[in-house]
Amino acid sequence: MYDPFFTPCANCWRWQGFVLRCALRPDEPRLFDVHEWHGRQLVAHGLLDAWRVSRITFELLLDSASDPALPWHWRCLCLDRAYRPLLVLQRLATDLKRQHCLNRLRNRLATLRLEPSLSFNESAEGYPYD
Repeated sequence: MYDPFFTPCANCWRWQGFVLRCALRPDEPRLFDVHEWHGRQLVAHGLLDAWRVSRITFELLLDSASDPALPWHWRCLCLDRAYRPLLVLQRLATDLKRQHCLNRLRNRLATLRLEPSLSFNESAEGYPYD
């Protein structure tokens, strides 16, 4: 069975999401725009639907924003960008199921706890390497 989520274009988009999620290039905020553009291209070419792309992107941004292992500035960028896929989801929430999903996602954003980022010289808890 053909699954458009596993096409080369979608794989590239998912890899870009991994780079964002792990902050592999934390001094390159243009990666957010590239990931968003590729997501729009997947939707425009009918490979993925807009709801799925926006939900995955929103969750990726919130997961990254709440990860204390990532640099603080990157986490702030992720949180600042979360409104974009949320706006798309709001526009697409035309049935009750999607409205409930949207409410869960909004609640997650509203209750998101941001712990301070770990510093580079902070020892890992539980490891006696000091």
